[in-house]
Amino acid sequence: MIRYWVLVVWLVLVYGAARWLPNWHPQHAYADLIPPSAQQVLAQQDELVIDVFALPDSAAASLVGNFLQPLLAVLPRVEVNFLDPSQHQDWVQQLNITQQGEMVIRDGDQSFKLSTLSYEAFFNGLKQLDQPQDRWVVLLDQVGGRSFNPGQAGSLNAWLNAMAAANYPAAVLSWNPSLQLPAQTQLVVLPAPAQTLDDTAVTWLEQQFNQGISLLWLADPTTIQAQPNLALMFDVMPTDGYHQGSLVIKHFPAHPLNEAFDRPLNLVGAMPFETANQSLWQNEQGQTLAATGQLGNSRLLVVGDIDFLSDEHLYDGGNLEMSFRLLDWLLLHDDRIDLPSIGHGQTQLLLTPQEVLSFAALMLLVLPLLFLLLALYHWRKLKRG
Repeated sequence: MIRYWVLVVWLVLVYGAARWLPNWHPQHAYADLIPPSAQQVLAQQDELVIDVFALPDSAAASLVGNFLQPLLAVLPRVEVNFLDPSQHQDWVQQLNITQQGEMVIRDGDQSFKLSTLSYEAFFNGLKQLDQPQDRWVVLLDQVGGRSFNPGQAGSLNAWLNAMAAANYPAAVLSWNPSLQLPAQTQLVVLPAPAQTLDDTAVTWLEQQFNQGISLLWLADPTTIQAQPNLALMFDVMPTDGYHQGSLVIKHFPAHPLNEAFDRPLNLVGAMPFETANQSLWQNEQGQTLAATGQLGNSRLLVVGDIDFLSDEHLYDGGNLEMSFRLLDWLLLHDDRIDLPSIGHGQTQLLLTPQEVLSFAALMLLVLPLLFLLLALYHWRKLKRG
């Protein structure tokens, strides 16, 4: 009988500790969290204004406050404003604020939006403010690919808005054989074209590549077989099948784009392919899912999935942050600051299929069997007694 009372008291104490005791976590000095390259960026800032779209006493404001704490310690001239989204509907619509806790960092007339609690995104956003906006991203439309209109299935509208909010100059242009790109264009994006690109289209793309413009092909596994010319240009040999549904990637090959990246990617309908170019992402079988190539100042990148940048999945895991890494590499911004997830853990839990099976086996098989064995043991003990 005493054992049961001890168990009840223990459960009450555990509940009380979880309910009322403050969370304990080790405190780190700012220098332990932020590397010298990032500290140099902060040292160059004079006065910053950070508008946080969250009620001051909300859980979102608490998370943002913890995130900003090591930054405010070395930026005494920062002004932080917590704004009630319901009282600033004009700003919310103008800035496309979609969730509490999003921030707008302003330096004079320049600004960028921060949608994730990421130091990497924060510091590179500050760097973007100081960089000349002379390298444009052009996304090709009218090739039967994904839409940029909100509300449509598989739309890339959220990604387009995220680029603009992070100060990446971007434009959507309708493709035709006589299209003249703006002089400041540095990157052309092919958003999963469904229409077969003929020799004329490929010749046009090769001309851009030869002029120093980088190319990004976001391939859709369901339409890639209709692009033999494009596959030849990007040195891609599609495989017979592809992974349908969510594919979580947590481990990455050695590549400059993957340096210090420890967030999971959530790919959807990813297609493995064979290529002689450098592998960027791989599945658990070691097959390539994304690859890069380079010739002079022009860079090629092909990804066997486009849905990870769609409105539905852009904010899964580290999808948005990785997309900014892709853009910076293709735009020749090789001086970006790459940081791991420092300071605070992730707010999302993405599991691989193997991890899901392991947890399911533990909860549905191992633990019930253990309790059954314990029950049998006590039953036999009582029967003998």
